[in-house]
Amino acid sequence: MRKFTIDEAENCLPEVEKLIKRACRIRSKISWLLESNDALLEANNDSGFHLFVSDSIEVNRRFHQLYYKLYSALSKLQNIGVVVRDLEEGVVDFPFDLNGREAFLCWQLGEDRIRFWHEGDCFDDRRPVVDVDEILQDG
Repeated sequence: MRKFTIDEAENCLPEVEKLIKRACRIRSKISWLLESNDALLEANNDSGFHLFVSDSIEVNRRFHQLYYKLYSALSKLQNIGVVVRDLEEGVVDFPFDLNGREAFLCWQLGEDRIRFWHEGDCFDDRRPVVDVDEILQDG
């Protein structure tokens, strides 16, 4: 897993923001498609896989076309090295080495730069980036 410095993460933000916005728009289109059409078959799993089959070939084609575009955007984000924590809220983590401990620089859609970090998967425990500077100096 790639580890970012704060500067590297900040330099990636324009591309990450563009891809997150694209993924959010596509997800909204998928939601509208699902809400406005009856399913003959619909299934989800915890890893994000979603299957939807309608009696309309056009609806089925559009659904799969949108999902392909969504996975394409998510794949590009993964190739950059970020972790998408919450697509609906636009939360992205950049893996970060904190004196040998795994941590994440955290960014959310709408923020102008990376201002927070957290350890593990606990987004609710975000701390200001200035804390990282202090910990790195102590390390």
